[in-house]
Amino acid sequence: MKNPKPILSQGLLSRSEQSSGQAGEAAKYIVILWNQKEQVVAFPNRVQHAEVFKYTKQEAPHIKLISAGFFIADGDALWVGGESTSLDLKSRPQDTDLLKSFLVSQDRSLWDLTLLTAGGAK
Repeated sequence: MKNPKPILSQGLLSRSEQSSGQAGEAAKYIVILWNQKEQVVAFPNRVQHAEVFKYTKQEAPHIKLISAGFFIADGDALWVGGESTSLDLKSRPQDTDLLKSFLVSQDRSLWDLTLLTAGGAK
């Protein structure tokens, strides 16, 4: 997977989210077990959970699916919840802490698909 998003500059919003007015829009996520560690994969709301998991599984066949849902990051506020109907999997309470860590991490490049475009990452 390519590096699709810059490092966050303030709170839970990226520079592009701050400048484009996308703050507060829902995004989707899955949590996978990769190299014996739970890892968040974030992606746009318009993409199905099952499609991202299928692609990720093709790239890394050893991964396991843990949970899936939606999130909204707006400044320092973060909402996490819901479920994936395409995977028949719910979000978990501990997903909030995983997403918080993910959103402030400087090492999001492999897992943040929220700004991918047809021509590649922005």
